[in-house]
This record gives sequence, C-alpha cells and structure tokens, in this order.
Amino acid sequence: MKRFCIIANKEKDPDGKYVAELTKFLTDRGCSVWHCDPMVPGEETASRFANMPEDVECTVVLGGDGTFLHASKALLAKNSAVLGINLGNLGFLTTAEYHDAEEALERVVRDDFRELYASPLDLDWDGKRIESVAMNEIVVSRNGFSRLIHLQVLVNGEIVSDYQSDGVIISTPIGSTGYSLSAGGPIVQPHAEILLITPICPHTMKARPLAVSNNDIITVRVLRGSRSIPGEAVVSADGDEIGLLDVGQEITIRKGKDVARIISVGKVTFWDRVKSKL
Repeated sequence: MKRFCIIANKEKDPDGKYVAELTKFLTDRGCSVWHCDPMVPGEETASRFANMPEDVECTVVLGGDGTFLHASKALLAKNSAVLGINLGNLGFLTTAEYHDAEEALERVVRDDFRELYASPLDLDWDGKRIESVAMNEIVVSRNGFSRLIHLQVLVNGEIVSDYQSDGVIISTPIGSTGYSLSAGGPIVQPHAEILLITPICPHTMKARPLAVSNNDIITVRVLRGSRSIPGEAVVSADGDEIGLLDVGQEITIRKGKDVARIISVGKVTFWDRVKSKL
C-alpha cells in the first residue's frame, strides 16, 4: 500500500506529534498521506472523511478502541482498510502499540499483512431501518434508577429469554471486549461469525449470556413490569443514545451488509493482547 490517510484522537495527540512522526515515516518511503481533522470525543466523525480521496488504501487511526470503532464505522462507505495504533489504555482492537507503529507501517507498505472483516449491526425500529448503526453493540437498558425492566428476547421469532434486569446487550464479536465483557459476557475472536446476547444484572439465576449465529435475527421486546413508566427503556448504539422504547415496543437487530476491513500485522495475536491487558 502506498496511499494513506492518518487521523488521531485529539485528546491522545493534542499537538499532532504522533501524526507528524508517522507522516514523515511514510513520505520518506514514497507514500502519499492525506490528513483530516482530528477526532474529538462526542463529536460526529463521518464528516471528517467526506473529502478523503477515493484512492486512499489505508487509514491509520491513532487512539484507543473507541477511536478505532468510530473511525471504522465512519469509513464503511469508503474503500479504505483501517489500521489501528493504540494510544489509549486497553487497545484490544488496535493492531499495534505506538512504539511498534513504524514496524507495522513498514509491513503495510510492503503488503505484508492480513485483512480481517467485521460487520456492523443494523437496527429495525418502528418500521424503519438504521443501517450500520453499531460496530460494537446495541444496548436496551432501563430508563432511570433503582428499578428493573422486563425484557423478552427472541431469536428468529422464537422466545429464548424472558427476564427482569437492568437491560440486555447485543454485541458483535469485536464488541465482546467492551460492555458485554463487563456484564459477564464471553470474550470471542473478532472474526468469529456470531452475535452475543448478554443480560445486564438479571434478577434470576437462569439468565446467561447466549451466542447465536450472525445470520440470526434478534428481537428485544419491552414487557410491562411492576413499576413501568413511559419511555421504559433506552436504546443506545456504541454508547450513543438512539431513543426510548415504551412497554409493548420492540427493536430488531441483524448483521449489516457493510464490511469494515481491518488490517492485522505482526506476531502479537488477539489472545496475546487479552492476556496482557486483563
């Protein structure tokens, strides 16, 4: 690869030092580098790539897992692979730590790498479909404090779970190390062809995380509880609130058609990162 874009989380690289260093490294090797405005947590990301040249082959993302996920989702409409360089705390999803960034880029320039593929989640709600709404997870959680909500989960139209809880997480494989992990869900390899259903603090001994095929269609329905209120549940995608669900309403979640191309290089595997960071 010879044509690159570099973007950084502004909080992780406030003075642009890391961007400048990697730009010089690439241009010294005859590569072209396009820059876009730094990502700012809480601000919209897609517009930063609006004018990116169509011939960019690889976008280098400097930041943590959150930065990587938001950039990957914003780049779904582009024909660019994504290489994550970790400047954050965990970095389960990024390819390399910053001290290994030059070695990783050298291998990308030589076309010595693998591509992994990750599909986002689509959300059907009230007769409308929101495509590629989440790379990590969609969450249905209680609206308010100190009470449970009653949820029913269906897979391909069949009821598989019915419990009172703080909510439920529908996670992609790359989201398994995020909120789902904190709620007791399993860690799975990013390229696994599954979706995870992880209850949040269920008030029962029977509720357990479930793994289903990524071709399955998952429905989450809000049932009436003992203390139900209008706007009973909150729906969020990758940490961003989408809206509220009333009792009797439901959402449907499925694998999206878009695919993120994630570059993997080096000898450090996903499980190496899990062992070193947990």
